[in-house]
Amino acid sequence: MKLYHITYAATVLLTFGVATQYAVSQSADSPLPAFVERGITSTKPDGWLAEFLRRQRSGLTGHPEVLSYPYNSCLWAGEIKREGEDHGDNWWRYEQTAYYTDGLLRLGYLLDDTAMTAKAWAGITYTLDHPRDDGRLGFELFESQWPIAVFFRAIQAAYQATRDPRIIEALHRHYLSYTPTELGTNNRAIVNIEGALWIYGHTGDRRLLRLAEQAYALGGFVLNLDSCLTPEPVNVHGVSYMEMAKLPALLYRYTADTRYLDAALSAMHKLDTFHMLPDGVPSSNEYVSDRAPLTSHETCDISDYTWAVGYLLQVTGDASWADRIEKAIFNAGPGAVSKDFRNLQYFSSVNQVIATGNSNHNRHAYGSTWMAYWPCHETECCAGNVHRFMPNYVARMWLKDPSGAPVAAMYGPSVHEANYGGQTFRIRESTAYPFDEQIRFTFDMANPIRLPFTLRIPAWCTAPRIAINGQPYSGKLTPGTFITLNRTFSSTDTVTLSLPMTVRLVDWGNWGQAVERGPLLYAFPVRETVRIDTAVYANLKGKHSPDPAFPALDLRPAGPWNYALAIGNSGSEQAVVQTGPVIGYPLDPGNAPVTITLPARRVPGWSLREGRFTPPVPAPGSFNADTPLERITLVPYGSTRLRIAVFPKANHDEEHTF
Repeated sequence: MKLYHITYAATVLLTFGVATQYAVSQSADSPLPAFVERGITSTKPDGWLAEFLRRQRSGLTGHPEVLSYPYNSCLWAGEIKREGEDHGDNWWRYEQTAYYTDGLLRLGYLLDDTAMTAKAWAGITYTLDHPRDDGRLGFELFESQWPIAVFFRAIQAAYQATRDPRIIEALHRHYLSYTPTELGTNNRAIVNIEGALWIYGHTGDRRLLRLAEQAYALGGFVLNLDSCLTPEPVNVHGVSYMEMAKLPALLYRYTADTRYLDAALSAMHKLDTFHMLPDGVPSSNEYVSDRAPLTSHETCDISDYTWAVGYLLQVTGDASWADRIEKAIFNAGPGAVSKDFRNLQYFSSVNQVIATGNSNHNRHAYGSTWMAYWPCHETECCAGNVHRFMPNYVARMWLKDPSGAPVAAMYGPSVHEANYGGQTFRIRESTAYPFDEQIRFTFDMANPIRLPFTLRIPAWCTAPRIAINGQPYSGKLTPGTFITLNRTFSSTDTVTLSLPMTVRLVDWGNWGQAVERGPLLYAFPVRETVRIDTAVYANLKGKHSPDPAFPALDLRPAGPWNYALAIGNSGSEQAVVQTGPVIGYPLDPGNAPVTITLPARRVPGWSLREGRFTPPVPAPGSFNADTPLERITLVPYGSTRLRIAVFPKANHDEEHTF
């Protein structure tokens, strides 16, 4: 049923074996992707990634009651009773709890937490055990088929972990109950073809492939084949854009029809061109918007964008998609939550110097609570979706190639269990990446195995190095590609990947410039005055956190923040990078293992707008910063809550050395 065929572009010989550096293409009779997911239980996080997930467990994910309604319900393990008339349509509460269940289940498997997995499985079991007469899953009161498209991902993760045949049988009946018109003319209902195609891949039932193609061809949704292929930006709700942009890539995966791939690549290119923000996530408040540093994105979009781009990575084998995922996860993700994972933002900006119950500077819900760090929000979706981004990242760090061999697609401390040539073995990935430049892979296996081991050279790294058992590899390493080492691996063998990181000043047009190093965006951390805000819960339709350990925060600037970079003509050469060992949790304030110091001047008159809104970056030439020269220290964006990450440039040409 499935044929694997990959065209490999250059082959070079290694002293230790053969390395293959390749671009992936797929023949017309071979629609399978370049890479395939390993499964949720094959990778265990280590180091700072494990600590992030443990904080997620002790934080919001492990305490759904503080998220308030509908998370304090039975989730999908029965009907969620409606509370009041202000909580959306009947399907709304199931969308939110589907997000949460997916994150809960994946987190439980990654941390071997049986209580978490059991709670998520209760909803999955109930859903599988209570189909409608026509085989369809979900509740009769749904006015929309969108929630089941979200819940499918939890069921998919459950199958990856257990291979329970009931799941394939139930989803097979479920998707066969749809008509093309039902999916293809009802906006986000079209996202159900993600699950239909997944079941097609497991069953080979071509009725499901026909359903997906016919539904997509109807085009009765906002981001369809025609609108994907136009060069103009599309005014689409952000979450809808992320969910729909991946669909033609999935259709290409199962059909090899290049029209679909062209559509997916065009849709993603438009996000990069018109909407991408410096922290790696497209703008969305709520609709996709411009690239201004004052424009925000929903926290939902961190999860949804990286999930969608993960499919592009698997389908194309293009390393740039992995680069994008890392940037979004390492920056936008932790930047939208408190470091103890006890509060989150609904809208998050790269420049935000205040976060209170009335500081939302976006057009949507202007002046509202939506940019505050709170455990629950007026609109519930981000409070559910926030649980997904890091478990998804860890689960997809390691993929496999068409032969089943391991692919280190994205990086972070972990232990991966692989199976190749009939033997199960482990690869330990020792690193503090992205806070460290070195990644060491150590093999642990009973018997030597000849296998292709694939790893990624990020596009931002201009001088990568590889050593095998301490001996340098002298072949060509091209940034922005995958390289495969074909050799016999034995237990204790090591592959060390060194990715030197340099400071980059990124021009952000008339808005100023950003500072990057490796996959990380750097920001000036604004000193905070922190107050617990209890009065504002009156604006949340009765929702509130019952636990004082999960407070609603009122964050205001407690020090200067209105800096312009005074870098002269030598740019990043004036940056002083200070590195140290990772001690403790690297995202905790004051604990950054890498900082960047740059010369700067304060900008007179750049201050809070109306006393409660973050102001726009002053336009070039609109200010003259004759204030004293200072040195400011930037930290990784993900370790901040209040911050400036896009700076105006002072109108000075002098050089400054420290």
